[in-house]
Amino acid sequence: MYLWLKSLHICLALSSAALFAWRLGSSWRGRRSHGWQRWAPHLVDSLLLLSALALVHLAMPWPLPRWLQAKLGLLLAYIVLAAFALRSRRTAPKAALSGLALAALSGIFWLALTKPWW
Repeated sequence: MYLWLKSLHICLALSSAALFAWRLGSSWRGRRSHGWQRWAPHLVDSLLLLSALALVHLAMPWPLPRWLQAKLGLLLAYIVLAAFALRSRRTAPKAALSGLALAALSGIFWLALTKPWW
């Protein structure tokens, strides 16, 4: 069960990152999402969070390890930064928000791959 859930979580995380990059590129070109392009990222992100909760329930001790706490903090920062980046106009703040959102996403992936001892 754990390995299946972990594989699903990894697949959803990669899909979520790809959908964010695609939506960000569309946003920079001034295109708006319609139909499945509007609801698919939210569905993938919801399933990603549910799989994360299930993994924590199955395999994590309490209190959560610090690397996982940092990952959760970066996730909250990523959600806020990505929302502002996707909604802002084509200006310098949009570029800064986009860069910070991508940096937070990179930090999330780094923590997931390395799981530092702290």
